[in-house]
Amino acid sequence: MNPRVSWDDLPANLRRMIEAETGAFVRADQVDTGHNCLLGMVMHTARDRYFLKGVPADHKRAVWTHSNEAAINEHVRHVSAPLAFRVAADGWDVLGFLYLDGRHADLSPGSPDLPKIATSLQALASIPAPRGLTLRTIEDRWRDYAGDRAHLLAGTTIAHTDLHRHNILVDGTAKFIDWAWPTLAASWLDTACVGLQLIQAGHTPKNAEHWCQDSPTFTLVTDEAVSTFVTAARGLWAEISAADPQPWKIEVAEAARAWAEYRGV
Repeated sequence: MNPRVSWDDLPANLRRMIEAETGAFVRADQVDTGHNCLLGMVMHTARDRYFLKGVPADHKRAVWTHSNEAAINEHVRHVSAPLAFRVAADGWDVLGFLYLDGRHADLSPGSPDLPKIATSLQALASIPAPRGLTLRTIEDRWRDYAGDRAHLLAGTTIAHTDLHRHNILVDGTAKFIDWAWPTLAASWLDTACVGLQLIQAGHTPKNAEHWCQDSPTFTLVTDEAVSTFVTAARGLWAEISAADPQPWKIEVAEAARAWAEYRGV
């Protein structure tokens, strides 16, 4: 996508529709993180703050992920940022979330954020599969990488599947944001996703795996299932980093390779 747009760049009618939801605009702070939205800002009003993310209405893939995020929010809002409104008008699709105080997570060894993340992962794993909402399954999404063992990753838990430090905000608790790809999967899958990010952040594969195993969601997971996850993650991130070799993507691919080598898969 093109560089981020400012509040003043938005059509006047769209700004009025947003202000009808939020109150009068006072100022905005641009947000540089996030890879898939053209509009990203913290909007300050006289009474509150909101995080706005928006994409052009003709960007079908981005609008689709926005729809995913809007649909899942009511089910995960106590471990995420509550969605306040969605406005689609004048060539834009905009989501407005209640602003969360906090900072991006520190995943490095010894970080005090790690217990908070583990607690929130456990809360997420306890959320029942939503009724009346069709989500993609991890078997469908990762079959090309897990092959005939994809069923070992299956489950009925809502999984984020993209938990890296910029999608985890930490204050008193850890919150998971940017729900573009909500998926039905095993209850331990998001913990394993964070484990991969721990390796990227400097943990050894052994220590990252031990951190995962401390989670109750890992109590019943089999060694074969963990190896299937690691194999799938290695293939997925090798493909992602080859298609778009940004440094952070290469680092995650290297972390997946290191974990696979540690497991001998």
